[in-house]
Amino acid sequence: MNEILDDISDKIFLEKLKNEFKVSIEDYAVKLSVFYEKRNYAGMRKIAHDIKGIASVFGFDRGSELAAELLKYTDSGDKKNIKGQYLDLLKYLNEIILEKPVEE
Repeated sequence: MNEILDDISDKIFLEKLKNEFKVSIEDYAVKLSVFYEKRNYAGMRKIAHDIKGIASVFGFDRGSELAAELLKYTDSGDKKNIKGQYLDLLKYLNEIILEKPVEE
């Protein structure tokens, strides 16, 4: 019986963490968009760094990879590629938030 209760508790805990993660991702997506609109590449870099770490922790490896690419472009000042990478990352974040692929 205790194993069943532990299993239920684990599932509840994981669901709670997942919801908190989604709220965090929504916040990051908004901040990333604001920084992009203001061409604040240092702010974008910080958000990308945060996303890279948190996405990896929760098993969203693609999100971590996309954030790492954005980090690379913001670090090098590659404005030509920042927009495309920003849009790819934002689309991926929205897929996590909506729990389904975003149509283009």
